[in-house]
Amino acid sequence: MNRHAINIDTVIQDIEVYAVVSSNGRFQYISSNSVELVGYSNNHIIGKYIKDFIHSEDVFLLESYFFNEHHLYPCTFRFLTDDGHYIWLEASLDFIRSTVTKHNQEIVLRMKALDTKYPVNQLGLENKLSAIDGNSEKNAHDHLLEDLPSPLFIASYGKILYVNKAFEELLGTSSKEQLIGKYTIDFIDKSFHDIVWYRIQKLHNGEKIGIIEQTWRKLDGNEINVEVSANLTTYNGEKVELIVLTDISSRRKFQKILQKSRERYQRLIDNSIDTIAVIHKDKWVFVNDSGVKLFEAEDYSEMLGRNIFEHLHPNDHKHMKDSLNSILKGEAEVQITNQSWIISDEKTIYTEMVGIPTTYLGDGAVQVILRDISDRKKTEELMLRSEKLSIAGQLAAGIAHEIRNPLTAIKGFLQIMQPEYKKHQQYFNIVFSELDRIEVILSELLILAKPQEKKFKKANMVTLLQDVAMLLETQANLNSVSIEQIHEEKDLSLFCDQNQLKQVFINLFKNAIDAMPKGGNVKVHTKKQNGKIHIMVKDEGEGIPSELMERIGEPFLTTKEKGNGLGLMITYKIIEDHNGTIVVDSKLNEGTTFIVELPLE
Repeated sequence: MNRHAINIDTVIQDIEVYAVVSSNGRFQYISSNSVELVGYSNNHIIGKYIKDFIHSEDVFLLESYFFNEHHLYPCTFRFLTDDGHYIWLEASLDFIRSTVTKHNQEIVLRMKALDTKYPVNQLGLENKLSAIDGNSEKNAHDHLLEDLPSPLFIASYGKILYVNKAFEELLGTSSKEQLIGKYTIDFIDKSFHDIVWYRIQKLHNGEKIGIIEQTWRKLDGNEINVEVSANLTTYNGEKVELIVLTDISSRRKFQKILQKSRERYQRLIDNSIDTIAVIHKDKWVFVNDSGVKLFEAEDYSEMLGRNIFEHLHPNDHKHMKDSLNSILKGEAEVQITNQSWIISDEKTIYTEMVGIPTTYLGDGAVQVILRDISDRKKTEELMLRSEKLSIAGQLAAGIAHEIRNPLTAIKGFLQIMQPEYKKHQQYFNIVFSELDRIEVILSELLILAKPQEKKFKKANMVTLLQDVAMLLETQANLNSVSIEQIHEEKDLSLFCDQNQLKQVFINLFKNAIDAMPKGGNVKVHTKKQNGKIHIMVKDEGEGIPSELMERIGEPFLTTKEKGNGLGLMITYKIIEDHNGTIVVDSKLNEGTTFIVELPLE
């Protein structure tokens, strides 16, 4: 009696391979056991791009995994082995960020094969067939192969010698005669023919081959996707191929649906005008392109690993921490908050943030959507300022009307009484001085109360500033203050209301002088830049407290003991009417700088 046994070896061991990939996708390191899993030595792989080894259909999935791992499970992909076929690998990763340079980042991959053994070996065929002492090949195959659930066939250099029922059903045939005697390439897509012959040659040369995915065609022409595992066995005294197929059409269909879903999700993220990001342990671990632009970073990698509190305004730190903790603890699934971010010394942006819970590498994290509301906030501030001006104007009109009439009567009677009280002349002088002060305040109020007729004509700003400096020279000398003027160009002409602009700079010069009771220097610097005239007025005074900086220009806001807070309000209004802007910078005990920008046209 003959003993017929199928010798099936374990081809893929339960191997874990570790690799390090740089931020540009090159292998920096791979463990030496890579040769056991994919057939390449580590020297062959190091320095090459990982995408050169990945199946073209899986490249996008792997890239998505690298950059969006916070919402993906461990990634599966096909890896090209040294014998030219692909095997399925499962990978997880960790990020390593350089502490020396902020642009370098490495990714540690931990990879292993999805199937550690061939399906035929899982069925225990080797043990079963070797244990049978049959009278013929047919008896052995009838008992052990015919009713196996896995599609299986035996071939000699690609020519089919035997098929089981499951294989017949897979290809949609009604009898074995439709298959036996034909070549496997008759049912395999042309793109796989070369690799099929290559694998057969390796198998007969005694080399081990792994699982490969192929596209086959049923007899009715419909395509099916299968995984193919092969081993060498003996049939009628001849070395032949034992091939086992696994139908993966449903898996491939689901994978394509999943891939398209991920691609759509990725496009939504990439093309969103809002910043979409993930915060893990107070650090950015993912930011889309809009976020990179919002924070004016050079590229994506510059943001990764950066602490979120680097840019967040100090006033918002506590609120942000409380909000993130609340989301992570599940106290609130969705939170909407407002905050400001300091991008540079000259730029602060305001955002509205929506935060929702998510995970990052299995750990709790927060996904946020940031919307830039800087323009909206600026508009709201302008509306509020306009409202205040309107209210102040109405109030001013009422005050001026109610006070001016009795004031005229009081002043007239005091002038009549003055000659009779010559002994108290000093008191009359004080009273008249204070009455004059009241009239000045009323005049300023009336500027707000009723629109002033504007007389625009061409004027030279340099000449105008020199006239203002000369007008206030006496007051400056009395306070030990010198006014230094630097004009980069002698002719800075523009169309304006000369009298109104004189009022603006009289206010700014007087404020600068008053800010230095112990004396100092007032620097006036003018230049032409980007189609505008820049006029800088800088003092060396005590500065303006930070809590008042945002309120500058409000009516009746002043730091002076005898000030009324209307000078700067009128100044802002005049500059606004001239389509200009005023920027204020102040540091305590160092001084204050006012920069007025006026368009040339």
